[in-house]
Amino acid sequence: MPQTQLLRPAETRNYTHKPLHRLNTREQVMELRSADLSMTMSEIANSLGISRQRVFQILRDEGLPTKPHIIIKKHQYQCIVCGSISPREFCSDECKKKWRQIPIVCTRCGKLFFRDVTDLLHNYRQHNDGLFCGRRCATKWSGKQLSLRPRLTR
Repeated sequence: MPQTQLLRPAETRNYTHKPLHRLNTREQVMELRSADLSMTMSEIANSLGISRQRVFQILRDEGLPTKPHIIIKKHQYQCIVCGSISPREFCSDECKKKWRQIPIVCTRCGKLFFRDVTDLLHNYRQHNDGLFCGRRCATKWSGKQLSLRPRLTR
C-alpha cells in the first residue's frame, strides 16, 4: 500500500505549475497574490471578474495578506534631463526649467543663448524680425536696420 504524504499549508501554496486559466478561482487568487504582493484586492478582483469581497474571503481563509505589504509605485518616470528615477516626469524644478530652455542663435552676433519657451513665444510674436541675446544687440541691430545716423549739429 502506497504511503500518503501530508503537505503542510506552506507547501501547498507553492503548487503553481499550471497556467493561470486552468486553475479554479481560489487558486487564481492565491497565485496572483503570491506573484505580486503590491496588487490590491480590487485589482485581483477586476482581473478575475469576481467581487472584492470574495477575494478578501479567499485570502483570509488561505492565511494570505489581505492588504498589500509592499507598496511599489507603479508609475515611475525617468527624468528626461538627468535620467534619474522619480514619481514625476521631472525629478526637480531645475530639470523642468532646463527642459523648457530653447537654444537660439542671436540674429546680430551669432551667439548661442537660451530662452524659456514661454518667453520666446511671447517675444517672437511681438518682434518676429529678429531674436537677440540681449538689449545691446537688439538696439545695435535695429539702429542698423533703420539706418539711423547721428544728427549733425549746426
